[in-house]
Amino acid sequence: MTNFIIMKTLTLLTVFFLIFSLEMTFSQPDCAASATGFLPINDLGTGISPETGLMGGLYPNGSNFLPSAHKNAGMQIASQVQCLDTNGNPDTVNGKIVWLSIGMSNTTHESQRFIQQANAFPGKNPNLVLVDGALGGHVASIISNPGSTGYTNYWNNVNTRLTNAGVTANQVQVIWLKQANPAGTSPVQNYHDTLAAQFKLIANEIKTRFPNAKLCYMASRISARYAISTLNPEPYAYWQGWAVKKVIEDQINGDPQLAFSGSGANSPWLGWGIYMWSDGNNPQITNPNVFYNCPTHFANDGTHPSDAGAIKIGGLLLDFFSNDSTAVPWFLGTGCPINTTGVEEVNLNKFLHIYPNPSDKNIYINLVNNISGKFKIDIYTPRAELIFTTIFDTQQNVTLDISQFATGIYFIRVTTDSQEIYNQKVIVIR
Repeated sequence: MTNFIIMKTLTLLTVFFLIFSLEMTFSQPDCAASATGFLPINDLGTGISPETGLMGGLYPNGSNFLPSAHKNAGMQIASQVQCLDTNGNPDTVNGKIVWLSIGMSNTTHESQRFIQQANAFPGKNPNLVLVDGALGGHVASIISNPGSTGYTNYWNNVNTRLTNAGVTANQVQVIWLKQANPAGTSPVQNYHDTLAAQFKLIANEIKTRFPNAKLCYMASRISARYAISTLNPEPYAYWQGWAVKKVIEDQINGDPQLAFSGSGANSPWLGWGIYMWSDGNNPQITNPNVFYNCPTHFANDGTHPSDAGAIKIGGLLLDFFSNDSTAVPWFLGTGCPINTTGVEEVNLNKFLHIYPNPSDKNIYINLVNNISGKFKIDIYTPRAELIFTTIFDTQQNVTLDISQFATGIYFIRVTTDSQEIYNQKVIVIR
């Protein structure tokens, strides 16, 4: 009888998901939906949000910048990230640094695209292993509560993903956390408060399961302006970002549940990484690259990103991790132990010297050793887009004109005839 009930339940669930999938297949996001009129948190500054009654700014006092004490703590912690063996001990030869995503369906799709882009990025630390630990349907209320159905399945799945990547929980040092809950009929204030409380429990869970987790970057949802499902429409998607803001501010203000240093540490260091909500196709003022066109960037339900949307988000994350002061040491570093100045001058001095850096007009490449053959020079943007390539005879020094390059960070890859590869970060200023 029990088996019959189980089979019947599974059959009903199968039918439900089949119907749901068919509805999503033949539906389209509501691209005609009006703008919500909500202002992105980072665009509000010290202004008060009419929807939440709270001051804007990603960080306290209406600022979009980390308070100096929290930033310095994050940078110090970032400098302590090191290559670890499977038992969590320092290993300068075979050790790894693991970046792990935690979250639900949106998170896994975005993580997979980011990982593809990051692994193709020439400046990425070769000892950094990126693992997607997110799983569809496993929302904040599930993964934060040991008594919930799906809790054990989620965390077992994370362990399986790590094992499949050839790493362990002891090697996880960096977390990307993007979570939410189904909206249901909950008042938005209750949704916000409950989610913030669950974020804190997840931070505690992370520190328990991954004892070497040092840094946790939290992300908002994308726009749900065009959503046609009740899964997480506006204004819930908007309020999710405010829950992230609250949790980070609570840590900055000394919430003991989120202690990240000392013998009582029960959470990683928390920071934004990144705020990606916009009012649909209306770009953020603070970050004009954050906007989402309909239907291009959305799946048929208007809630999840399309593949193009996930690629766009992956690019935003790549920009963040290759530029943020708390991320550059471990994301762009080379070797074990990590060179905390990024990839500059690491192993380059035995072959060539690139200067000045930063530069506004020309970059000079001088050979240190007399190596026969030729070498290839490629220049990439932080999104791993190849924008320049050429081949030079190693008997000459090289002058590269960068006057047409926009201000920003670029990566120079030099490949010799023997396939030795050298990477260096170059900053272009105007």
